[in-house]
Amino acid sequence: MKEGLLIGELSRRINLPAQTIRYYERLGLLSPPKRTASHYRIYSEAAAERLDFIQKAKRFGLSLDEIKRLIDLRQDGVPPCADLKAMVKQHLAELDQHIRDMLSLRRELAHRYEHIEAALPDSSDLTDEAICNGKICGFIEQDIGENSTSI
Repeated sequence: MKEGLLIGELSRRINLPAQTIRYYERLGLLSPPKRTASHYRIYSEAAAERLDFIQKAKRFGLSLDEIKRLIDLRQDGVPPCADLKAMVKQHLAELDQHIRDMLSLRRELAHRYEHIEAALPDSSDLTDEAICNGKICGFIEQDIGENSTSI
């Protein structure tokens, strides 16, 4: 009789595809499980707990490499919480930069839209090819920078 969970049972229990469990095993996030006589993987309760930890760590925005680092530190007897703090701080800084970049993109796109709207107040009545001159679309082909005022 088996002691533990087959991969399908574990997959259903933690709501994670079996191929993901095998992938985590290949990456070293999970220890290789015991095998039955017919070579089926048998996962322990510790494996289920580890997979739960991985899923929770991913909610912190951590990559699998970062999660592995935390697991490896703990296995070496080092509390990983200071490393987690540094990782989360770095992710926050990257996210803040991404937000700034997205806000800048939004301002630029709104500026471009204002120029298009001024030239095409009601695009459903567009019949004048000269307004949209260009090989495909003159609005795209003409580079309208944030500081530009003409099309």
